Amino acid sequence: DALEIKTRCDGMSLDEVMSMRRNGKESRKKKIYDPFTLRGTNARDANASTAAAQKRRENADECRDFYIGDSSLPDTYPTIHDAVDAARLLPPSRKCKRIVLPPGVTYLNDTLKLGRRDSHLTIQGADDGSSWISGGVPLMVSKQDVTSSELVGGGIRYEIPVTDPNIKEVSGLFRLDPHLRYQQARWPNADTERTLWRGDEADMLKGSGLNDGGKVKEWLKPEAMEGEEFVYIDLSDPRNPTGHVKNDTTMSAYNTYVSGKGGMCDVIWDTSYSSSYWCADRSAGGWAEVDNEFAKAGTVGLPVGLAYYKDDDVGQHIARWANATNAIVHARHSQSWFSNMWEVTTHNKSSGVLNFGRGGSQGGRSWCRCDQCTYAGPWCKRDDDGKVIDDRLIGGGWYVENVLEELDAPGEFFYVESTGTILLLLNSTEATDKSDMVLVVPKLATLIDIDGADYVTISNVGFRDARKTYLEKHGVPSGGDWSLYKGAAIQIANSLKTTVKGCTFSRLDGSAIILTERTRQITIEECEFEWLGESAMAAWGYTDEWDGRDGRQPRDTLIRRNVVREIGIYEKQSSAWFQAKSCNNRLVDNIFFNMPRAAININDGFGGNNVIMNNLLFNTCRESGDHGPINTWDRQPFLWDATGQYGFNTPPHIVSNNFLVANYGASQGLDNDDGSSFYHIERNIMLGEGLKADYGGHDSIFRDNLVIVSPYDGQNCINVNFFKAGHQHKFIDNVCAVLSCRQRDCDDLIGYTYDSCSHTETFPLLANNTYYTKNGNASLNCASDTFSIDVLQKRFNNNIEAGSSSHVLPNDDVITRWLFDKITSMKGRNKVSPI
Repeated sequence: DALEIKTRCDGMSLDEVMSMRRNGKESRKKKIYDPFTLRGTNARDANASTAAAQKRRENADECRDFYIGDSSLPDTYPTIHDAVDAARLLPPSRKCKRIVLPPGVTYLNDTLKLGRRDSHLTIQGADDGSSWISGGVPLMVSKQDVTSSELVGGGIRYEIPVTDPNIKEVSGLFRLDPHLRYQQARWPNADTERTLWRGDEADMLKGSGLNDGGKVKEWLKPEAMEGEEFVYIDLSDPRNPTGHVKNDTTMSAYNTYVSGKGGMCDVIWDTSYSSSYWCADRSAGGWAEVDNEFAKAGTVGLPVGLAYYKDDDVGQHIARWANATNAIVHARHSQSWFSNMWEVTTHNKSSGVLNFGRGGSQGGRSWCRCDQCTYAGPWCKRDDDGKVIDDRLIGGGWYVENVLEELDAPGEFFYVESTGTILLLLNSTEATDKSDMVLVVPKLATLIDIDGADYVTISNVGFRDARKTYLEKHGVPSGGDWSLYKGAAIQIANSLKTTVKGCTFSRLDGSAIILTERTRQITIEECEFEWLGESAMAAWGYTDEWDGRDGRQPRDTLIRRNVVREIGIYEKQSSAWFQAKSCNNRLVDNIFFNMPRAAININDGFGGNNVIMNNLLFNTCRESGDHGPINTWDRQPFLWDATGQYGFNTPPHIVSNNFLVANYGASQGLDNDDGSSFYHIERNIMLGEGLKADYGGHDSIFRDNLVIVSPYDGQNCINVNFFKAGHQHKFIDNVCAVLSCRQRDCDDLIGYTYDSCSHTETFPLLANNTYYTKNGNASLNCASDTFSIDVLQKRFNNNIEAGSSSHVLPNDDVITRWLFDKITSMKGRNKVSPI
């Protein structure tokens, strides 16, 4: 930019320069400055040059191509970085600059960083999808020339020297072709990509490659620290500093704003971009008393080490390790909400302790102690009366990787740092193939970083071989349970109308795409995401505590026609789409399946106006529970509208015309968890339970949905909490069939309301619903009383379930016909308003 101003604008004021950049030309004295001519002409010659200038303007709209690698083509450059540098020499008026990738794999030595001068840049791969960008370093291996040895159980161990100075560490390993992920030597053995951690803790240990949480002597707790700072604002008080009042939920804690940082909170999480809701001393919601207690004590409930019993099978196994330094311990939350990882710094064999260093921040919340969650640890100590007398942390199943002695299964590797050697085990079939192979050592976590560039397009490009990020410090974006690493293979910040289209993201060890800061009208469409270590797509905005009115958030994002599958290989708290402090987003026509947690996770209600429409979600929560294919939270309120019109309210989130299958560990098709409000859930098919709104949600509508209830925890068609007058949920015009139920005497139970049926001013609106149950006697539990539909209508003068009816369950053929009819009815209702 300095060169451009020096060339074209010498002697002009800054205001004149900026005016010229905005308007394309600027008159100063007797000269006309034209960005297409890059020179000044006398006024009397201006007419003579009009035709030439017009021609140059036309050329500005033509695409200038820069080719990578193919020397037979003009404008060919050895690397993407070189091509981008060349494109930057074009005048800013050039609206199309295209980097054309060749078929095959292009390796990046450094992250490609695109800023303001790279606006209107396109990075385009071959039409057949054969162009890839790798974040790794290739390593040619001649099986004939490297040392190898045959294993007793079959297979071959290869000793591969690493001499490339670009390889500083080997935390992951891939094969070039076929594209495979090798795993660090682990115990217990399992296929990290394909072996599922079961959603149920008892089931989970069967063939899941995990050790029993009860085999840990103790997860060592951290010491308390001083220095934590808490924020508490009572938003129901008209004198509060936000200038707006929030008093719309019966759960008073959600009419406040709270957060915390400093002290032990900063040791675990990165609070530079966002303070933590769970480090506050007044957080609220499911199991929040656990986090509160730790915050008040100046600590967190996350371990800093693992103590084992030296005389049992686990302890004796660990004692075999000559050196556990840099081993990685993976463990899941006792209720499967997330998984944590730590790097081992020291192993004290005499005391039976593995001490942890990096890691631990991968979930947003603390673990329970035995005396806090007495139901969660069956191995917790109890006295003779059954009372828990144990304050140990409760962890779930766990495993350890990156230990030399555990290199005992084909597909595993270990990097011997002292000799710079990769030890790789291949099975007998692979070993009989004596041809050379190319390994890829992941080096870069971020392949492309867009910050400040507008109108960037990335199309038909594959992305692969990014390194792990789960040990990097994560932040807590807002009041949901999540934490997140603020990085991915593609990072987009402060950008307008950037598009990622037709791309494939495969075997990246971290997340694929993240949007941060001020982004507008970003489009991610027709992409495929597969075999990812963490999440596929995420958006995380910034607020100054409760105040997000400056617009430093991703807004107006379009996620369309993408396929996401097999993600969360390492981090189980992962999703196809995650958003926090982000709004006005459209998720349409996507297929998301085969993942450990919810497919779509909305961490807070910031700004509302999200549309989730025409999506197929299934096989979610495969390695967790207490969730749905879509999960939402809204514990932490924010101001988001610069006009002040909405205050803490938002336009509704629209969830419509989706097919949502709550199988594996999922419960509801849509889990509107703690505080979730302003949702319009209409015309969906849900295989699972129906409307859930416990813990203070309000002002939502559940209408014209087909709910086929399969058993989870008995919430069935509806389960709602208390409401304030004028803020009740509405459950109307739905068809709900309860196929079965896990509790006793619940064959005809359609659900629960926490409030009494007699409280008509605050009771939710239930009307015009059609219920099918085993005996045709659909019944609702109001507080502690249960009434059939016909009794409700008569006793409460049709104020409850007016126009609703109850029927005996039909046969499967009839239910299948309902599904077909519902899908057919969706076809004419799938329009999405433009952004």
